[in-house]
Amino acid sequence: MSSKVTADAIQGEGPVSAINVTPLVDVMLCLLIIFMVSTPMMAPKQPHKIAVPKAKAQAIAQEQFLLATVSVDAKGDVFMGTVALSRDPATMANELSSNARLKQDGVAFIQGDSNIEFSRIVEVLVALRTAGVSKVGFLTDPKVPPRT
Repeated sequence: MSSKVTADAIQGEGPVSAINVTPLVDVMLCLLIIFMVSTPMMAPKQPHKIAVPKAKAQAIAQEQFLLATVSVDAKGDVFMGTVALSRDPATMANELSSNARLKQDGVAFIQGDSNIEFSRIVEVLVALRTAGVSKVGFLTDPKVPPRT
């Protein structure tokens, strides 16, 4: 078995030693299209669920709770301890600024009903800021399970 050198091999018609990348590009483009089409199908259909971190804090003294807590009920009425405040944010700010304890400490706590609109809480925050309160905390009920 002797190997013969043919005229075709001498003239360059033999096997090509370079890699043909066209099939590789075709396969990669097909995979890209498949992933682009299938990715939206894998996305969750529900809105994002956010797990709020649980925090442990010291209990607030009853006196401090009554004197520095602004409560908002389900109807949007605002109370400072047990005293009802005005629904108007500007008048509420004046009523809050007359509280000596808030002026002295500069700390207040907001306790809102779980069904209250956030815009009402923002109005209370603005009134507290206008009254000179620099630190605001939010009170929650640790015994209530989170809503699903």
